[in-house]
Amino acid sequence: MKIQHYFIKNTRVVHFMIGIMVITGIASCKKAINIGPPTTELASANVYTSNATAEAVISGLFTKMSGSGNMYNGANSVAIQQGLAADEFKDYSNSATGGSISFYTNSLTSTSSYYWQEIFSELFTCNSAIAGLTSSTSLTPAIQQQLLGEAKFARAYIFFNAVNLYGDVPLLLGTDPNVNKVIGRSPASDVLKQVVQDLSDAQNLLPDNSYVTFTGTLTTSRTLPNKQTVSALLARVYLYMQDWKDAEAQATSVIGSSSYLLEPVLTNVFLTTSRETIWELQSTSSNYGNADAYSLVMTAPPTGLVNYLALSDSLIRAFESGDKRFSNWVGQISSGTITYYYAYKYKQAYVNAGGAINEYPVMFRLAEQYLIRAEARAEQTNISGAQSDLNAVRQRAGLSNTTATTQSSLLNAIYHERRIELFTEFGHRWFDLKRTGQLDAVMSIIAPEKGGSWSSYKALVPVPQSEILLDSHLTQNPGY
Repeated sequence: MKIQHYFIKNTRVVHFMIGIMVITGIASCKKAINIGPPTTELASANVYTSNATAEAVISGLFTKMSGSGNMYNGANSVAIQQGLAADEFKDYSNSATGGSISFYTNSLTSTSSYYWQEIFSELFTCNSAIAGLTSSTSLTPAIQQQLLGEAKFARAYIFFNAVNLYGDVPLLLGTDPNVNKVIGRSPASDVLKQVVQDLSDAQNLLPDNSYVTFTGTLTTSRTLPNKQTVSALLARVYLYMQDWKDAEAQATSVIGSSSYLLEPVLTNVFLTTSRETIWELQSTSSNYGNADAYSLVMTAPPTGLVNYLALSDSLIRAFESGDKRFSNWVGQISSGTITYYYAYKYKQAYVNAGGAINEYPVMFRLAEQYLIRAEARAEQTNISGAQSDLNAVRQRAGLSNTTATTQSSLLNAIYHERRIELFTEFGHRWFDLKRTGQLDAVMSIIAPEKGGSWSSYKALVPVPQSEILLDSHLTQNPGY
């Protein structure tokens, strides 16, 4: 996929892709939707004339996001690839080329092609859905409102990820080829304003303190966003923007909800029944609920491209003595005198046919909200409030209360806690190093240890050169 292909070259592709999304959504959604025989070409306006076809588009979007092999789940996910880029993993693949080693040695080039195509394919779906849902006059109002909220949340989430990975990105908000063909990269600050606007809209559109299926039925599943999911993302966005007051307010609204609590038993945190989960992606596989687990759980010592992702020595050393997260979330396997440690938050690496899947990829959970609020409070010199939130996470891990009492020492303690609590989850470590100004200092030491080298420009991933050749308005990130 190229931006040109989806937004510029051929308007028939717009109709074709909407049709495909409808078919995909219907085929993969666990709740059956009967809309008659499949078709491969639907006029985009017609998709939003019935609840069933409109629901199928949004269902298809989330189904696509939850599939293995993409940026949200599996070996090509942000969790694994940016974890490799940072200091979370030790790569035993022994591969001289390919995505794993390129991220691990911080050696991406302009010919590398990760994330970009997926991001703009998904944005196309969001933009088309928002336009169609907004203009539709034939949908059930409650369904229309929920679907529009979900589409705006998804667009905000995708744009936020794009900015964190690439910096400035095209702020494409529609599907009109005449408009999109003259849009270059917009300042990240402008994109983030749109993210905040979309999330503010979504807060008013999505259900409060409950999860609702595409057909409007209450459910215990947390695989579709609700108002608290939006608030959780807003808290993260404001934290990255250094808007401490609003980050605290949004995190507080989630923490104060009766729907969530820190799971006291660490082995329950990543189960589908977890009360800590704010949003997770529903599995599309019958053999595993989480493709990250398939890549991360070592079943034997590393051999080439099998069982090759161990946790880094520096991460293992960062755990405090007695931390229950080490005994519950870190696995180990030995070969001779060597012990390999691996991420064991998700434990279902594979499920036999007919077996029960009890883990999905968790995208937002309550512990992060406590750490967001702790940091926001510390930045506002609310020392006791920050200590209280930090201690909530530490006590759950079986650790004593923090000894940090100054703003500086408390912030460092929170950064450390984020590294331990959120390790190998959707690139948190990489993005934390960037936003807190620590990336150069850490990577100038870590990159050579991994067999690579470090320069500051590598904080952003390169725009694929193939995209730049197709669109003269696109520019490359400096250094590539």
